[in-house]
Amino acid sequence: MMGKNLWIAFVTALALTACDNTLDVTAPFENVPIVYATLNPDSDTQYVRIGRAYLGQDGPNGGVAHPDSLYYPSLVAHIQAFKENGDFAWEKALEVTYDIPKDSGLFTTQGHRLYRLILPGFTANSSRLDWEYKLVLKKDSVSPVFATAVTPLVNSETFTLKKPTPIGIQRLNLTSTKGQEIEWYQAKNARAYQGYIDFLYMEMPEHQQSDSTRHVVRYYLPYQLGSTLNGGATTKTTLTYQEYYQFLAESIPVRAGHIRFFRGFTLYLTAGTDDLATYISVTQPSNTILQDPPFFSNVQGGAGIFASSAGLIRPNLGLADRSHDSLVFGKVTCELRFAKATFLDTLTCN
Repeated sequence: MMGKNLWIAFVTALALTACDNTLDVTAPFENVPIVYATLNPDSDTQYVRIGRAYLGQDGPNGGVAHPDSLYYPSLVAHIQAFKENGDFAWEKALEVTYDIPKDSGLFTTQGHRLYRLILPGFTANSSRLDWEYKLVLKKDSVSPVFATAVTPLVNSETFTLKKPTPIGIQRLNLTSTKGQEIEWYQAKNARAYQGYIDFLYMEMPEHQQSDSTRHVVRYYLPYQLGSTLNGGATTKTTLTYQEYYQFLAESIPVRAGHIRFFRGFTLYLTAGTDDLATYISVTQPSNTILQDPPFFSNVQGGAGIFASSAGLIRPNLGLADRSHDSLVFGKVTCELRFAKATFLDTLTCN
């Protein structure tokens, strides 16, 4: 009988041990470099964010106030360039800089440490767009390489607008049957595309133009994946009257006694490399019950992303007459009191 009781006690203890879901929030210190960078093909200055994992015996918040827990004290970082045929082109050392401020928050306030590379004449070299770039990290000048990452550059010369045209007078027609198409040529070496359009307007108390203020409302375009890395194909999205004007109605507050004047659109588009597209995809919030999202990094010996992105800007876009009339007099945006100046008067919805 005693043997039976001992067996029951043993099974019970084993079951309790197997069901122990306690989370261990401390661990021995581990050296893991964390890299974030997107090289800009149209800039002579490049920035790379390099930190390190700080989880140790003090738990997840143990080292947040100490720079030595976030940064390598004597890190040596280089970028190497390789020509299209694989031949070595050059190697440059990155320097520590604090010239970009950090948002306030939990972590150390002792500067936002970045690594900067200034390359005079970089953008004047058209061959740069066909080269490959490698980040090389050492803990100090006498230590071996412990992390690397490689990326091509987005070919910004192949990243151009089709609709609206990149030059000339262009007015968006949001009230057409199909809405206003925004279409661009995909860039070589790019997969991810993201953009936004800024709506610029002036606001003032009625009959007090001297008190006018300028404002911007930003509308984000859908994130899209390109169909090729070779460039030349087209990607497009559409702005429709109902969706966009409803967005304006919800984003701009109603102000009694004030009128507003439309002052134009500015369109921004960004293209990112294939690895950046993959990184964005796997780090999106999950819509399933899966608790552990897949991990992706192109940093060998570390985590994060070393990629490239290029942007284009199309300022000074106008609004077609019908679309302007709908902004001023249409029921969706009527309460915003946008105005239309004529030779005789200033017209508003009411």
